[in-house]
Amino acid sequence: MKKNIYIVLFGLLLSMGVVSCDNNTDLLFDESAAQRKTTAITEYNEALKSADQGWLFQYFPEETQKYGGYNYVVKFNQHDSVTVWSELMPDVTKPEISFYDVISYGGPVLTFNTYNPLMHYFANPSAQEYLAKGGDYEFLIMSNEKDVMTVKGIKTGNIMRMVRMTETFDEYFKKTQVVSDFLSGASLGTLIDGTEVNIILGGRQLILNYSENDEVISETVAFIYTDKGIRLYEEVDILGITAQDFTLNTEAKQLVSTDGKMTIDIAFAPVDLTLARWSFDTSVETDRSAAIKEVWDLANDADAKAWGESLYPNIFMGLCYAAYGDIGISMYSVTPANKMYRSHYNLGFGGVVGHDDYLSITKLSSGQYWQYYGHFQPIVNVVVDNAPYKVELDDANNPSVVKLTSVANPDVWFVLRK
Repeated sequence: MKKNIYIVLFGLLLSMGVVSCDNNTDLLFDESAAQRKTTAITEYNEALKSADQGWLFQYFPEETQKYGGYNYVVKFNQHDSVTVWSELMPDVTKPEISFYDVISYGGPVLTFNTYNPLMHYFANPSAQEYLAKGGDYEFLIMSNEKDVMTVKGIKTGNIMRMVRMTETFDEYFKKTQVVSDFLSGASLGTLIDGTEVNIILGGRQLILNYSENDEVISETVAFIYTDKGIRLYEEVDILGITAQDFTLNTEAKQLVSTDGKMTIDIAFAPVDLTLARWSFDTSVETDRSAAIKEVWDLANDADAKAWGESLYPNIFMGLCYAAYGDIGISMYSVTPANKMYRSHYNLGFGGVVGHDDYLSITKLSSGQYWQYYGHFQPIVNVVVDNAPYKVELDDANNPSVVKLTSVANPDVWFVLRK
């Protein structure tokens, strides 16, 4: 009995010690937990408003960053209003104004809590996109150091930066426009320890292709244009060399990493097929090789079996359908009633580093009606798999006829006419 009393007394003393420790926990701080949250929110709010030129918001929507990054400038005003500029603006002289708040939601959260056409562009659903484009409009503030505020999208989990501006939004955007204009239609590549790295620039994504230890690696990383070059969404490691920020050298035609350890060469196509609609006629022997005609015949037979239709002899490339912005290769299937259906596959056209007269062609994605005409895929394959092509132009300044001959297989060639 006495032993049990001692155990109970010991338990009471122990519990009193635990309670005593809990009561003294807040004594380690000058403020309570609630007060500290309030103080943090106030400090972040004051920091947001303290930037006279606003903050450069390097915004990456969608959890896989498939749209790449877009530059915003957000200027936080008194009375909780915010002025927003963006690369998405049709008129850069007309920013959008709405309201914002910094609230406590598992930490300090910056929320753009009233509709803003720019700030909610990627987050606003529509009849065509009921899930919108997977964008954020609420951001957990993670840190504010050296004029860089790091935030995390509540919906996507994407880590983004807000950088204190030292110039006006239009001055900064003009610089990024110079970079994006220069890189438009460019092809990229680099050599690391003797290994060739092919880089496809598609939209605001870089597709890195190379081999390591006999393994073929293809990695996609989003990027954003900066006033000096480009910044990748996250640091990449290519064959032991890491990089994230690159500076554009227009004279040398290079993108150079901040530490100078990675240099990416820039090449341009000898002809820009994306500016017009081109075609070659498979029924004309002088416009294509026998290898091309053989594949066309197979696709035509498959079309007859699948739909009772026939493949139109002309194959279109480049800007195939301007109204939709379709760039790649298009084919037409003709019904017995002479009605035509267009199917499209998106392609990328670019240059080849070290060869000014070479054209690269890469597969991007299926397009309009391709799900019904997948039996035309062999034509896409023969065109793309035999790239790059040596280019011959009828006029270097204003070509209307372009002959493409496969570098690897000269038996594959065709003549495009504008």
